[in-house]
Amino acid sequence: MFYLSAMTNIQSIRRAVAKNIRSFREEAGYTQESLAEKLGFSTSHIANIEGGKTGISDEILASLCNLFHKKPSEIYSEPDLNFSVDKELKLAINDSVKKVIQNSYQEISEEILRRISSELTTRGYSERRRER
Repeated sequence: MFYLSAMTNIQSIRRAVAKNIRSFREEAGYTQESLAEKLGFSTSHIANIEGGKTGISDEILASLCNLFHKKPSEIYSEPDLNFSVDKELKLAINDSVKKVIQNSYQEISEEILRRISSELTTRGYSERRRER
């Protein structure tokens, strides 16, 4: 029974590593072939890792961390399945905030210009009245 549980854990770790490596590879713009060449491994070895069929050695882990500028914990972490949704949501929120700030800035600028214009008009009227 313990053996089955250990296998499940190994398989889930391999799946997480596979998803992360593929994601990091694609994010960095590498193909499996170019990553294999960069790391000095065969393309089939990279494909087996990304397929969850093969685990990674410490040597590969170190190479991947250096190449992708990631910590080992990021390679082994459970992938965030909602990442793309979260990223899109953050971008939408950022766009909305920018629009609100731009509109507020424009409204404030217009209000300042109205007040300055009003003040200049009032001063001009007062000065003309005094001159009479």
